[in-house]
Amino acid sequence: MKRHGHYCKVCGEYKANEKFSGKGHAAHICKACAKLPPEEKAEQMALRRLESLPPRLSKADIAWLKNRVKDRRPAVRQMAEIIYAIRFQK
Repeated sequence: MKRHGHYCKVCGEYKANEKFSGKGHAAHICKACAKLPPEEKAEQMALRRLESLPPRLSKADIAWLKNRVKDRRPAVRQMAEIIYAIRFQK
């Protein structure tokens, strides 16, 4: 079934068209998330990307994941370490 509305990259939700501003449509960021501080937006976007990594990672995805393991934000670093350990355990 097709979802209605637009997907917000920051909060990871589908929201109605009215929940996006003019610039928000192109950037895929809803009005509520647009009000967040830039650091918090970046952290939320990194967490969403970590949650939605595909089963088969490209070289670019692997490099991005390795960089997130060294991230300065504790929540992002912790999640990246868990995902890296699960995917690349030997």
